[in-house]
Amino acid sequence: PNRKLFYWQTISNFLYIIVLLILAGVAISLTIGQNGIFARAQNAVNVYEQAATNEQSELGKAEDIMDEYLNGNGGNQGGDTGDGDYNTGTTVEEAKNQNKPFENDTTITDSCTPANSIRVPAGFKIAEDSALTVEDGVVIEDKDGNQFVWIPAKTEAEGGATINLAAGGTANVVYRRTDFGKQNGNYSNYSETMPSDEEASVNAWGGYYIGRFEAGDKESTEAKTMRSASQENTITIKKDQAPYNYITQANAKIKAEGMDDVQEYATATTKLVSSYAWDTAISYIQIKNSDYGTNSPEGNYYNSNSFTYTDITGASQTKNNNSSTFVPTGQTTAVSNIYDMGGNLWEYTTESSSDDYGPYVDRGGDSYSTYDNNPAGYRIGNGGYAGSSFGFRVTLYCSTES
Repeated sequence: PNRKLFYWQTISNFLYIIVLLILAGVAISLTIGQNGIFARAQNAVNVYEQAATNEQSELGKAEDIMDEYLNGNGGNQGGDTGDGDYNTGTTVEEAKNQNKPFENDTTITDSCTPANSIRVPAGFKIAEDSALTVEDGVVIEDKDGNQFVWIPAKTEAEGGATINLAAGGTANVVYRRTDFGKQNGNYSNYSETMPSDEEASVNAWGGYYIGRFEAGDKESTEAKTMRSASQENTITIKKDQAPYNYITQANAKIKAEGMDDVQEYATATTKLVSSYAWDTAISYIQIKNSDYGTNSPEGNYYNSNSFTYTDITGASQTKNNNSSTFVPTGQTTAVSNIYDMGGNLWEYTTESSSDDYGPYVDRGGDSYSTYDNNPAGYRIGNGGYAGSSFGFRVTLYCSTES
C-alpha cells in the first residue's frame, strides 16, 4: 500500500509541475507577447506621442494662418492656385504679394492717397513686375502670362476719369478719339463711332485694359523664329515674343476678339484696339511723357538711337541708327509699363479711313519709319493686307454684368 501511495504522490506532483509550467507560459505570453501587457503599454506610449506630434502640427498651422491674417493676406497658404485658393487682397500691393488670381471680378485700390480704383477680372492676378500706382502702370496677368495694363478713363459725358497722382495733384483721362496732328492727309478723313460695349464698360469701372505689348506669336516664339508668312498661330501678349505680323486687318480683328475664348476668360472681353482705346492710352501715357503722341523716340524706328536687344534666339544684338529690323516684343523703352505703341510694327485698329491708301487704319509707325513723322499718334490708311510691317494690339474690357 505504501508503494502505491508513493506512485500516486509522484504522479500528482508531476502533474502539478506541468500545470505550473503551463500557467507560467500563459503569464509570460500575456506579459511580453505581441499582445502582452508590455506591448500594449508601449503601443499606448506610441499613440500618445503621435497624438502630441499631430497636435503640435495643427497648432503650427493655426499659427501660420493667424500670421497670414495679421499680414493682410486673408489666411491663404503657399503658392498653390488650385480651386478654393484665390487672391483676397484689397490693394494692388496685397494682391501682388499674394501672387494668386482672383476668383471673381474684384475692385482693388492702388497706393496713392486718396487711392485710385482698379477693376480686376476673374482669373487674373497682379503681375510680379506691376507698378503699385495707376499712373505708373498696374499690370494684370492671366494663367498663361499674358499681360494687360489698366488705363483709367471715362467718356466725356461722364466727365472723364480723374486719377490721384503719387506726388500730389490729379489728372483727368477721357475715353475719346484725339487729333494729335500726326496723320497722312487730314484728320477729318478718319472716323469711328464709339463702340457701345466699350462705352458701357469704361463708364461702369472707370477704365479698361490695353495689351502691354504688341500681339506676339506663341508657336513662332517657341520655334525661336520670327514670323515669315501668314499662319494661324496662338496670340501671346508677353515680352520677348515674335511679333504677330503678316496678318490682315480682318484676321487681326478675328484673332483679337477670339482671344477671350481661347484663354477661357470667365468675364473679360477682348477686342482689336479701337481708335478710342488707342488715343486714350496715349493720353494716359502723356501723364508721364507729355508729348508721346507727337514724339515717341522710345520705339524702334529706322533712325532711332542705337540700342541693344535680345533677339528671338536669346542672343544679344545691337540695333544701329539708320538700320531696319523688327525686334521681339518688349525690347524698347516702356512708358507707364506699356511697350511699342510707337515703332517696331504698324498696328491695325478698327478705325476707318477715306484716304487714298485704303479703308483700314494702322498706328504708331514701324522700324522703317522715323519718329519725327510717325510717332504713336500717327494715323495712316491702308488696304488691310498682310505684310511684314503690320501687326496689332489687343484690348480687354471688364464685364458690366453683376
